[in-house]
Amino acid sequence: MRSARPCLVLAVVVIDCILLCALQGPWNYCWLFAVGCWVVLNLYWAWLARNTTPVLSRWSWLLWLVSIGEFLLYSLPLSSIPILGTRLVPRWPALEVFGAAMCAVGVGVAIWSRRTLAGNWSPVVALRDHHALVQTGPYAIIRHPIYFGFMLSAVGMILALGEMRALVLLFDSGVFFRRLKPEEKILRATYPNEYPEYERRVRRLLPYIW
Repeated sequence: MRSARPCLVLAVVVIDCILLCALQGPWNYCWLFAVGCWVVLNLYWAWLARNTTPVLSRWSWLLWLVSIGEFLLYSLPLSSIPILGTRLVPRWPALEVFGAAMCAVGVGVAIWSRRTLAGNWSPVVALRDHHALVQTGPYAIIRHPIYFGFMLSAVGMILALGEMRALVLLFDSGVFFRRLKPEEKILRATYPNEYPEYERRVRRLLPYIW
């Protein structure tokens, strides 16, 4: 299951390239750029997780299939399919460029944050052995920069693609929001002196706002 995801991601890249060369008509290059950003993020996450013990549960396969389904929905050229290809906003080049830029920034923030966490990262809401309270890099600006990066990339993809199918990314944003309080509860209990002070000094998800 772990090796299947990067293989599927690369297969989607090949399919998009073939269709781009074979089919005539206007292409949304901002969407293609945003897809490339998500491909980089997926491959980077898969590479770093290669030595991480997988978390198996009765829902693991279902969650894996859902994540793959999401990726296929926004990364394949499905604009001609009813409902999925329905436009949310008119084709505005400036808005598409802005969305693609947001996607790139979000991916950059997520990768930077993941590198800063290093061995402290965990795929589930739990502390790893020898866990440390990281307060450097992006964690000096907001307390959950990985989630911020993913959410920013999701909004960027929605704007760059501009079609109904991109809204599937809002599901992941909801999952991230639900994980905020459990993570903070664990950290608050583990670092009763350090974490409350960190909370007072650094915002949760939006720099200087919230």
